[in-house]
Amino acid sequence: MTALAFVDCETTGLDPRRHEAWEIAVIRRETDGTETEHLWQARLGADELSLADPRALKIGRYRERRIAIPDDHAAVALRLGGLPGCRWLRDGELEGELDAALRGAVVVGSNPGFDVAFLAVTLGAEPDNAPWHYRPVDIATLAAGHVYATRQVGEAPPRVPFSSRELSRAVGVEPPGEDVAHTALGDARWARDVYDAVTGGAR
Repeated sequence: MTALAFVDCETTGLDPRRHEAWEIAVIRRETDGTETEHLWQARLGADELSLADPRALKIGRYRERRIAIPDDHAAVALRLGGLPGCRWLRDGELEGELDAALRGAVVVGSNPGFDVAFLAVTLGAEPDNAPWHYRPVDIATLAAGHVYATRQVGEAPPRVPFSSRELSRAVGVEPPGEDVAHTALGDARWARDVYDAVTGGAR
């Protein structure tokens, strides 16, 4: 058994070589089932914002949701569970916390290849020395396999390209609503719930 890391990133675009992850969520589940939720936002400078895809900023609601991070800090760790406040992080602190949250874990997400590409850039990691297991789990593929395996005779199978939202409903998990979708923590929680629906919470 190994730890799991349910992840999601909100980014300024689709290309990890040009764009940035501005919001990152990790829900780390230890082998005993204990979960710890992490949520960070990174400060973007004028240069990063000038390269941003306006559609990506709109999808993630960057302008409405971002936290104003002081110029002498690089990121913010948000307190979860209804706790007020946040922790301001200096250069390198986000990377250290992110590495610890991902170290040795199998990454699970909706299109996790996208997320791990941005996480690797954020950490300055090459694919062969990233802190997570090299084979991430995609909840859409997992759910599609489950639907194929459990469908009734004559029932139409899911078609590619898979719709993660339709597959989520097929395994009994309502996808995030408009106010939660495309938030890093909302999507990481959704990935966890779909994973658990298919696997029974297997670790």
